[in-house]
This record gives sequence, structure tokens and C-alpha cells, in this order.
Amino acid sequence: MKFKATGTINVRSSPSINGNIIQQIPVGTIVESDQYSWKEVALANGVRGYCAANFLQEAPATKWFKPIRSDKFVVTQGFLVPDSVNYPKTGHHPGVDYGTQGEDDVPLYFCSDGEVIEIGINNSFGNYFFYYANEVDKTFLYFHLRDAAPAKGKYNGGVQCGIAGKTGQSQGIHLHLECMKGRKLSSDRATLYTSYSALVAVAENADAFIRARI
Repeated sequence: MKFKATGTINVRSSPSINGNIIQQIPVGTIVESDQYSWKEVALANGVRGYCAANFLQEAPATKWFKPIRSDKFVVTQGFLVPDSVNYPKTGHHPGVDYGTQGEDDVPLYFCSDGEVIEIGINNSFGNYFFYYANEVDKTFLYFHLRDAAPAKGKYNGGVQCGIAGKTGQSQGIHLHLECMKGRKLSSDRATLYTSYSALVAVAENADAFIRARI
């Protein structure tokens, strides 16, 4: 089950106040746990330990949403499709594309509750933002927005976050969506996307991940 920390919690090495403190988790952190008085918890960074049950409350399940208007929620270029022209280092497409068949004004949506942790514009991404979903410890990358990205901060899933566009390196109006494991920024992406094996170690199929949850 998933639980949310109601205060700063000491995670201990054994189910007792005599257990060594191995890590602290801040209020609001979502952890996997059982239903007993001392709960064995699993943190997003892989650490496992125990904490007192009275500091945890059951976390509501996060709802997931289509990242683009429903009729355009169709993959037009898939994850890991070979493409050495646009991606010479990895040789493969690192995300999924949702084309609009030339239609403008197609809205985009936050795929879950989360936080915009980076925004910007560059020659490749166009208008873009990086969106961290804490519950699943993954970052979703939205590229080629028509207009400026939403401001940094926390948002609810399903809220409109932009309009599909063709800014940056784009052949047509579409949303390019990537999913990276952990809390990642563009600097991490540049460092990690150095080969095919490095790509598959950190990236996931964003379309498959979201479809399994909506």
C-alpha cells in the first residue's frame, strides 16, 4: 500500500526506537508500506527500513491523464524507433510523438499530479518543460509547445499545460513526450543520452506507462 508521511520521519534499520536511523524522509513523502504498527517502508531511492505507523497516513491514488486531447492520443512515432539522423548518439527516438495532422490549437495536459522543475526554449526542444511526478519518481519531458511553458511549481493532473506546436527541431505540429527515471533536468538528459544502452537504462516508454494507469 502507499502511505504519505505526516511529518519528518526517521527511517530505522529495525522495527524499534532502538533501531539505527538510516535516513529521514520529509513530510508529504509517498512510501510503499504494510499495515502494521511498525511499518517497513521502501523509498524511491531504493532504501528500505522501518518507521512508526502513527506518522503515516494512507495516500490517495494519483489519477493519470492523457497528455494531449483524446482524439490526438495516438502515437505517430514510437519509443526507440531507429533514427540516427536526429539522434546520432543513441541512434533511436527517446520518446513518443503525438502528431496533430497539422491541426493547431490542440491542448496538452499534465499527465498526473506533479511539479514543473525546468522550463525553457532551445533549438532542439523548442518551448519545453520537465515535469516531475513524485509518486512514481519519474520525470516527463514535454517538447515543442507552441507557446511558452507553464511556470515552475506544482500542478494537478489533467490541467491544461499548453498547446501542441512545432517550435525547435520539428517537422510538424506535435507533442514529443519522454519519460526518465528519477528527478531529471536537461543537464542530466545531455549527460545520460550518450548511447543506446545508456538511453534504455534511464528512459521508459511514456505512452505505455501512462496508458497502463488511465
